[in-house]
Amino acid sequence: MSTTRTEPLPPPPSVSKKTIPMAGLLVDVYGLAELSAPSPATRLTCLWLHHPRMQTKEIMGDFASRTVAAWNERRKASAIAAGRGLVALAFDQRNHGTRLVSEIANRSWKAGNETHAIDMMGAIRGMVEDTRGLMDVVEGYLGCAGAEGAVVDGHYVMGRSLGGHSAWQLMFGDERVTAGVIIIGCPDYMALLSDRGRRTALATYKSEDGGASFLGSRHFPRDLVDVCRRADPKGLLFGTDPIAINPDEAKREKLKPVLDRTIKGKRFLSCSGGADRLVPYHMAEPFINFLQGASRGWYKDGNVVMDDRVYAGVGHEFSDDMIRDSVEFLIRALEEEGKNSEEKARI
Repeated sequence: MSTTRTEPLPPPPSVSKKTIPMAGLLVDVYGLAELSAPSPATRLTCLWLHHPRMQTKEIMGDFASRTVAAWNERRKASAIAAGRGLVALAFDQRNHGTRLVSEIANRSWKAGNETHAIDMMGAIRGMVEDTRGLMDVVEGYLGCAGAEGAVVDGHYVMGRSLGGHSAWQLMFGDERVTAGVIIIGCPDYMALLSDRGRRTALATYKSEDGGASFLGSRHFPRDLVDVCRRADPKGLLFGTDPIAINPDEAKREKLKPVLDRTIKGKRFLSCSGGADRLVPYHMAEPFINFLQGASRGWYKDGNVVMDDRVYAGVGHEFSDDMIRDSVEFLIRALEEEGKNSEEKARI
């Protein structure tokens, strides 16, 4: 789906922010002070925010404020929504901000970093595992910080660029995360970095074999390929084989248990820039087409929502339209889950 709008966003609303040390990490929590109004929230959803490469957790504050404020308005207007609070949480990716140990490790091949693919996957896997670890203990930390008695029973993720890659992996890697917004991110790390190796004219990318030997080379070593097979969405489902956008019956039988285990019942929004050269949409498109086809056809009973949006003329950026659509998507997800919980309670 291609989308284009031009209305500028107003400034972000004012939302409380409290930095809490959690499990050795400094975590900015947005919306904690507002949980008591209009009535105390008894259930909490945590929105985990994954920032881009070369940035810090502070860059996520604008989006955090907009999303939390939008949900708090719903809480005031809806009896179903009133009992659920939303907090947004941001912390520095590994080797970023307060955790920086090597500036060169955050650079690309073109900028002189020979281990770019390894370093970036290390950051992605680190962000996934750090988020999962924080999810294990966040309820207690929030309780001690003013949300005592509130039960954390929901987790969402929103990631941008590098954070978009980690958001894809977290959605496939933890059953607790049920909705994800991926901004200019890619679910196929092997394809993305192979294409980047080609465009950088790396010696290990050989045009005569179409780049086939790049995977397993020193710029993309075998253990990195293994990580992709275990944790990256495309690698998890297809390994190094091409994506079967419309798999045959035998392949579907193999894929269905993996989809059940990883993304059944989950909601995805992918926002891509139509003019993005760093993370080109065509690198993500085959996997997204597979996921859309499956969710609307042979895997319809999996209740997966795959909302794919491409913004014409937008480069590698988080445009106003992307921000607006992302906030709306997350609010709808919260409302839908609230309705489902209400229906289950009546049964």
